[in-house]
Amino acid sequence: MRIDARPLELAPQSAPDAARVEHAARQLEGQFARMLVKSMRDASFGDSLFPNENQVFRDMYDQQMAQALTSGKGLGLAPMIARQLARQSGIDATGGKPLDTRIDARPGPTRAAAAQAYASAAGAMDMPAAAADRALDLIAGREGGDAGEGSPLDALVRRLMAGPEGAAATTGMVPPGAAARAAAEFAPRSPEHFVASIWDQAQAAARELGVDARALVAQAALETGWGRRQIQRDGGGSANNLFGIKANGWSGERATTRTHEYAGGVRRTETAQFRAYASPAESFADYVRLLKSNPRYQKALQAGGDVRRFAQALQNAGYATDPGYAAKITAIANGPTVNRAMQAIAGVAARAAGGALAAADVAGFTRR
Repeated sequence: MRIDARPLELAPQSAPDAARVEHAARQLEGQFARMLVKSMRDASFGDSLFPNENQVFRDMYDQQMAQALTSGKGLGLAPMIARQLARQSGIDATGGKPLDTRIDARPGPTRAAAAQAYASAAGAMDMPAAAADRALDLIAGREGGDAGEGSPLDALVRRLMAGPEGAAATTGMVPPGAAARAAAEFAPRSPEHFVASIWDQAQAAARELGVDARALVAQAALETGWGRRQIQRDGGGSANNLFGIKANGWSGERATTRTHEYAGGVRRTETAQFRAYASPAESFADYVRLLKSNPRYQKALQAGGDVRRFAQALQNAGYATDPGYAAKITAIANGPTVNRAMQAIAGVAARAAGGALAAADVAGFTRR
């Protein structure tokens, strides 16, 4: 009796094909989305939608969120998984084009570093939106562009991570009125209230100048004593001069007041005229014009998001005579007062984004 040594095909109908590979890839992507939502949940400070409620309801909500993330184009991982599975199964689902596993050679973090930064940002909500997008592209192996532009994951992460910060400009991700609502959480004359009250204008000016908004807030805080010692108009009322700009070459309204200047390291008191504005927004706009139009401040504008370099360049250019001007701005920008205000703004933004996301997911759940 001769025995055939070839393996028996017990279930020929279950042989892998392109459709099954794609289905499996979708399932794996869905599993990744559920793990992602779970890790974000574990890293959060609490559940605002189901506080102290049954775990079952929260799990149901998370499952719906993961399903929404992988609907349509999904996260962009399924096509990559499908190509890998097809190649391992001997299916030519990609026209024989090999999977590109090279690490992106463009300047920037590696995939491992991006993943670590992304994981940290998910809990701290402190990564700029552009950096978060870049990290996600690196983790997923995307080259950027259309693949990630409209991804539900990108939108979710932008909402969750959008900090109020930045030269890197995260302001666009902060809902309108978030800074004003955060300001209302502090006492009217507190330093934190001052920071939050001018944050929107500082962000707009920082975007135009290409610098960190914290530097502008810190400079305004230094010049006005956290808004408590603002220059007063001759007829009474605030001159809204947040940056101590004098009236040299100014044809608008003026305000005369006493000020401190340094000569040879010695402080002395003088009387000088300063520009007066109708609003803090006008003060920011004039400050932007001054820095952009005066060649001596160009080095300051080249500092980008480096607060210390920006402040030191202003001092070197003669913006102020105080020998400790740059050090004071840097200390304020990185100090606890500004951080508390930033955390309050981020909290308001996160609650607003979380409420909108929950409403959208609940609406999608009820339509199913």
